Amino acid sequence: MGFWNDRPRVSTEFRYRGVDAALLENRNLRVLVLPGKGGDILEFRDRRTDVDVLYHADYPWDPPSDRVVPSTETTWNEHYPGGWQVNLPVAGGGMDIAGSRYDHHGESALLPWDAEVTRDDDEAVTLTLTTELRRYPFSVERDLTLPADASRLEISESVTNEGEVELEYAWQQHVALGRPLIGPDARLDTSAGRGYVDAYGEDHDTNRLLGDREFEWPLADGVDGDPVDLSEFPPTDAKIHDQAFLLEFDEPWYAVTNPELDLGFALRWSGDPFETLWYWQSFGGHDESPFWGRNYTAGLEPTTAYPGHSYPEAQRENATLDSLAPGETVSAEFVATTYGGRERVDGVDADGTVRGGD
Repeated sequence: MGFWNDRPRVSTEFRYRGVDAALLENRNLRVLVLPGKGGDILEFRDRRTDVDVLYHADYPWDPPSDRVVPSTETTWNEHYPGGWQVNLPVAGGGMDIAGSRYDHHGESALLPWDAEVTRDDDEAVTLTLTTELRRYPFSVERDLTLPADASRLEISESVTNEGEVELEYAWQQHVALGRPLIGPDARLDTSAGRGYVDAYGEDHDTNRLLGDREFEWPLADGVDGDPVDLSEFPPTDAKIHDQAFLLEFDEPWYAVTNPELDLGFALRWSGDPFETLWYWQSFGGHDESPFWGRNYTAGLEPTTAYPGHSYPEAQRENATLDSLAPGETVSAEFVATTYGGRERVDGVDADGTVRGGD
């Protein structure tokens, strides 16, 4: 679209690979959303540099063919396009529930969402996404707001238990960043105080981090005996696949800065209930279907519970698994922004303002 003034724009009159799509854009950002597939944010493009900061799948994918949620361990990955998903009511491994079962990452990213433009004026545009889960009586609402003259997307999200029994849940923002933003020229800054690496399975041999270890950010214990600085990214020809969980934030934010591109991406979120940041490090070493070692991806995913395996027993044990009473609603706020002119970041304010590193 061309721009004749500074007015932001929003439209739901799009299809992307046969999927209902919506577009929000101003002169700073272009955001592509897929209401027809999980409400996924599939493009977050900084218009100044013409760089999309998100990861895109290196394999063919399509959305589930109908509103029935399949129940196989590989379903979520088979329909994963990259980008940014909302995962409910499971993050990580599967969970048996009364009358059914959840597998990897639950069902919200496998469903179509309804989309409505709820604001469209000179100051901002808002796209409201809603859905109802099939196996849980949870309704979800997500407002995506793009201001007129800012390089940020503001997200307000809520989950309501419409049932008559209290139900456990995990809630995740599955944000996956990709090339060219991430790479050896970039760095990751965050206010996390410590982290945890869960135990790896016996058949996992591409990890550079020792499993079943706690660490102080950013130095984690490496399998070769040397510490690994997780604020740095490995070479693009690496064969690494790790998962860490970052904890104890002074303020809930992270920023990835690439001075060679003069570009960064920052995310600020509500610390309650999103008290942990999953760091999925899929740097060429994810050697199973559908990835087969092809992706170089940094998943930086605010989540309400951890770790990702032994779900839900491990989350119950460490008291991070939340629950919703009948009729109860839980809400959270997120601000995602792109920026330039920095080597590193010292903080991200609640309004998305990036501090430090000038």
